[in-house]
Amino acid sequence: DHTTLLQPHLTPESLMQRKRLVTSRAAENLYWLGRYTERAENTVRLARLTLESLHGDDQSSESLMAWLGRMAQINTLVLPGVPVLTQSPQVRRVFERSLIASLGRTDQATSVGYNLRAVRLAGATVRERLSQEHWSVMQKAEDLFFERCAAHMASGDFSSMEALAALKQASNHLAAITGAQTDRMTRDDGWRLLSIGRHVERLGFLSASLKAGVDAGSIFESGGFEAML
Repeated sequence: DHTTLLQPHLTPESLMQRKRLVTSRAAENLYWLGRYTERAENTVRLARLTLESLHGDDQSSESLMAWLGRMAQINTLVLPGVPVLTQSPQVRRVFERSLIASLGRTDQATSVGYNLRAVRLAGATVRERLSQEHWSVMQKAEDLFFERCAAHMASGDFSSMEALAALKQASNHLAAITGAQTDRMTRDDGWRLLSIGRHVERLGFLSASLKAGVDAGSIFESGGFEAML
């Protein structure tokens, strides 16, 4: 009997990297995890930019307001039927209140709250591929954002400053999620599909942003150019 518990001599076969199996279900969910993560980042960034511009130095720019209003409609940050963002202070206030009220909605507006929940649901389907820290940040990002939205809406006054604070917190959580996806996941075919999802979503958002900016003429003004960057 030549059976032995001693380690055999190293061979190329024993050192060769073995690919981890990625099922079709896991592949699809990882792809959409990448897309929803990027989409959540885009909506957070767009909502912050819109609220800041409504109270910034460039609020008199008609083309900038037209671009931001169009982008908010494209990404359904505001509900259908909301007046187009113009120079009128009354219309701006209606638009701003609609955007803030829709931040935590998950029924009609695919806003920040909707996308944060989509990130968590997509992550739950591939939970075994995520570290505990990665998964905890996903849960915390959704829970804290909805808690802040619910608390402020219950008080009857969800100001732009409070909304910006909630968006900044969500942005920090998304940065941590992106960092975990970029630096702390195994570089297998599943990770490549996640990265493909992120880049597909990013290209779609950037191309739509550039087109809307050219159509509105905002990129030909300094304020609109800075906002686009």
